[in-house]
Amino acid sequence: MWCGKDGWGYLFAVIDAYDREIVGYSFSRFCRTEDLLKAVDMALNYRFPNGVQGAGLTLRTDNGCQMTSRRFIEAMKACQINHERTGYNNPDADAYIERFFRSLKEEEVWLQEYSSFAEAKAAIESYIHFYNTDRPHSALGYRSPLEFRNWKMQQNAA
Repeated sequence: MWCGKDGWGYLFAVIDAYDREIVGYSFSRFCRTEDLLKAVDMALNYRFPNGVQGAGLTLRTDNGCQMTSRRFIEAMKACQINHERTGYNNPDADAYIERFFRSLKEEEVWLQEYSSFAEAKAAIESYIHFYNTDRPHSALGYRSPLEFRNWKMQQNAA
């Protein structure tokens, strides 16, 4: 995303395919493996505060250089996370996260002209909060990810 006087900003995001919640993200002035790992770390700490080893998790990514880096692949192996890469030029394989990025661009980014990285970061963080807590998703019965998760937990408790 263009951040005015500060140049480009790059967003890595991790979405939970179950409820479409953005569970981890990193918005940075750089597009490095380190920034991707921050987003993954945030997601894992949020959803699995007691650890993920043996949980049978799969993380699907595209084939960007950060996702194919030795450092990222080793991190996935260390956490016992199955790393599934999509085919080249196949955005449908990443449909959940691609749809999030489309919504982010259409509903926030393309409507603004950020003057700085700090302004863009605050707006994107605010949008992610809105997306997770208030924005209805047709695939979730027109519930937000938070509402959907709470609804499913109530169903399972009954």
